[in-house]
Amino acid sequence: MSESVGRTPGRTVGRTSAGTAGKDAGSAYGHAATAAESLAQPLARAHRRIAWLVALLLGIGSAGALVSLVMQSRNGASFDAHGWRDGSLGRSLDRAIDVPYARSLHRWQAAARYHLFGDLGRQVREGCPGWLFYADGLRPPVQPGRDPVERADGGDALTDARIASLHRYADALRGTGIQLVVVTVPDKARVESEALCGLRQDARMTQRLNVWNRALTASNVAHVELLPALQAARPAFFRTDVHWNARGAQAAAQVVGASVLSLLGNPGGTTFTHATAPPAPRIGDLLTLANLDDVPDAWRPTPDVVAAETLQARRTGGLLDDGPAADILLAGSSFSRRSAFAERLGEQLRREVWNVSLDDGQFDRALQAVWRDRATWPKSVRVVIWEMSEDALSMPVDASAAGPAQATAANAAVPTTPVSAQAKQD
Repeated sequence: MSESVGRTPGRTVGRTSAGTAGKDAGSAYGHAATAAESLAQPLARAHRRIAWLVALLLGIGSAGALVSLVMQSRNGASFDAHGWRDGSLGRSLDRAIDVPYARSLHRWQAAARYHLFGDLGRQVREGCPGWLFYADGLRPPVQPGRDPVERADGGDALTDARIASLHRYADALRGTGIQLVVVTVPDKARVESEALCGLRQDARMTQRLNVWNRALTASNVAHVELLPALQAARPAFFRTDVHWNARGAQAAAQVVGASVLSLLGNPGGTTFTHATAPPAPRIGDLLTLANLDDVPDAWRPTPDVVAAETLQARRTGGLLDDGPAADILLAGSSFSRRSAFAERLGEQLRREVWNVSLDDGQFDRALQAVWRDRATWPKSVRVVIWEMSEDALSMPVDASAAGPAQATAANAAVPTTPVSAQAKQD
């Protein structure tokens, strides 16, 4: 009994303490809830005001845009709907409003997009891991309303224009006793087909290339087939660049050199020195196109590591002055300016090559440029090598870039090939 009597006050005290604590907790919770409710109401009102302000600003901006379009229409200007659809207007606006952090922001957006989704933008595609391909080498560029209609033989208006230019160049050069050699560099996707990993090259690219090669044969124009040699030299292209590497350039130089040497007869007497730099990362142009040229390697495909090689002719004077007479003119694209192709070709021929090739040379931009001054060419020129990339055959034509419509008697044979409207970054 004494024990039971002794325990009763303890239980009573425990219950009382627990009840008091519960009441205190409930009271504290109630105060906290009341405080939260009182704070939420002003925040909600502030959010609504901000939303209305943003809506008002958007409305003002839309009204301003409509007024601007109306003013443009009254002034005779038309709205560039195509530029709005393809994003070029937005990019122009970005360049016009160039804030200090914009480039870094865009670069890191591109890095995050690739890191999270494997997306490299509209101009670059990834095949097997680390192998990048130029989108225009996989499918021909599209110009709304201007795509040529293909015929049963695979030709179209675009290839017809290219072949007509070929005939004008070849006929004009034959008239002066100069041989024309055409070198069409197959696209990286065609050569490095084992690295596509699911990517596919559009059949129209192959059709245009076949039509072009048939036209070269039918016109009795010397041309060089590079695909077997480049495939045998694989990897013949950089992983992160559209161009051939040293192996590809050497393989191409050997094949082109053998073809040209058959026209020249005998090799010259020039020798070349070689110098090789230590291996170093090389940021390919496809990384640049994807806006990943200046981000850590963890956020992009790993760049190629290249030991750059330099070839130099042993001579004392300039190419057209004190050195041997220039008898080979090379007018091509950026391929003729990469991996020392021109020097490797010269080494095969044992003579220097007069290289007038241009970056962004496209179909015949370099040949057009030097053609205008052909009256000043050295009398020793015997062979013109016209090099182009395969995708140049499918680039859209801009008639506004054509040469003069009315040729003088002296320039009647000058080709007036239109130059592509869209510049490829190569």
